Amino acid sequence: MLASTARGQFSPGELSQVHQQLEGIQHCGQCHEVGSEISGKKCLTCHTEIRTGLETRRGFHFTVSSKKCIACHKEHLGRDAQTVLFDKGTFDHTMTGFERTGKHATIRCEDCHARKNIKSPEVLTMVARANRATYLGLNSACISCHDDRHRGTVGVECQSCHTTSAWSPASQFDHAKTEFRLAGKHASVRCSKCHNRSSQSDKDRLFNLPTEDYQDCTPCHSSPHNKKFARQACASCHSPQDWRVMRTQQFDHNLTSFKLVGRHATLLCQQCHKGATKASFANAFKIAHAQCVDCHADYHRGEFSRKYGNDCQKCHTQWTFQLSTFPLTAHNETRFPLTGAHAATLCAKCHAASQDGRWSFLFLGLQCETCHKDNHAGQFGSATNGGGCAGCHTAEDWHVRRFDHSKTRFALDGKHAVTQCQDCHKRTRSRGTEVVRYRGLNTDCESCHREVHAGQFAVNGASECQTCHTPQMWTLLMFDHNIQSTFRLTGAHKKVPCRACHHEEKQGGTTFMRFKPVPSKCETCHH
Repeated sequence: MLASTARGQFSPGELSQVHQQLEGIQHCGQCHEVGSEISGKKCLTCHTEIRTGLETRRGFHFTVSSKKCIACHKEHLGRDAQTVLFDKGTFDHTMTGFERTGKHATIRCEDCHARKNIKSPEVLTMVARANRATYLGLNSACISCHDDRHRGTVGVECQSCHTTSAWSPASQFDHAKTEFRLAGKHASVRCSKCHNRSSQSDKDRLFNLPTEDYQDCTPCHSSPHNKKFARQACASCHSPQDWRVMRTQQFDHNLTSFKLVGRHATLLCQQCHKGATKASFANAFKIAHAQCVDCHADYHRGEFSRKYGNDCQKCHTQWTFQLSTFPLTAHNETRFPLTGAHAATLCAKCHAASQDGRWSFLFLGLQCETCHKDNHAGQFGSATNGGGCAGCHTAEDWHVRRFDHSKTRFALDGKHAVTQCQDCHKRTRSRGTEVVRYRGLNTDCESCHREVHAGQFAVNGASECQTCHTPQMWTLLMFDHNIQSTFRLTGAHKKVPCRACHHEEKQGGTTFMRFKPVPSKCETCHH
């Protein structure tokens, strides 16, 4: 009797079964604060599952955290009393953070709040210790209650595609938000045509295909090109509207073994790919392109096939055929190195268009007359053949630079050496052409100089001027009166001027000095 009276003074009643281990005055401080009402802070010391929800700011207890624990949970009502004041009929499920919509609104609480769906380790520990049911520990993610039918291939945000009203169809799914936008005929294809079941017994489908699987079309479509393209980038040529519609503006020709550069990049496809509409891929597109002549006619008709193997890029670019990139240094490696004025001569001057309009680059002969006209009208005959022009001329210019006149029949001495060529070599007509005469000239003095002695010294019709005169000066005489005449100069005659004995005469309108015959008698000059 005294024991019951004492218990009543300290405890209003027995604790429930879940808290019976706290029975007794020595345990009151584990729940009660001294001198104040229970605040609930000490409750969280044991109820870690509630504390975790408050700390992570989710779940029902976080929603009602402004209330004290004792507002819903009552104790000291006996061992069999309910410590939770909870009415399933009036409970507002939105306070848990999970609104029951669609099919969720029609199922029983126990269908979701089953031990198999509890994900919280603290709640599982509490349930195992107390061996009773609980509404705590669930997760709002769909996969916490439902199996992931896509096996992690599309994430766990099921609501991005599905609704709570029905699992199928996935009315919220927008394929445009994926990495593969449905366009053209893809938009009308059934999902199962692309997203096939992984096995006959598996009802689940794999929707998030690996990225490399749909970068090209081959996972769903067989390629008619086999492995002719390094990358199966079908969209570079084809449109999803129709396989036969070609995207000529988007096709990256650089994916092929022939990159389009220069003028090639501006051509229409059909200008090169001329195969019939129903021709095989190999015939229409896999055309030969190792050499330019595979597509282009050989303008030079094999002139360069032996030396360059028809490699047009030795001279031309893919921008234009007209301009040549053949350098001067390369020309110097040919049979005709360019020197002097040749190096500054336009190509067309030598490689002029032939009668059929084509330029010629292969010459059978490299002699000067191959390109240059013989301005001497054949005066030098065969001497010019085989580069004979170089005997007088150089490639610097046409003017004579190194002609040696001493090798001719008339060596240049004295005044002749400083005389201009044209003073002796006059223009004449030969073979109907006016040319400068160099060969066949008369070497007699009177052929160039006027004969002033009226034939006094002529022998067989020709005067030998060099008997008296030298090429150094006309008035510088080599005449020896004692040897070359019949009148020896002796005594005072040595000092007599020539004109004292040799007087001027006129004959046929010509004035000349009489040198022979002159009378040699004394009375001819002396009285």
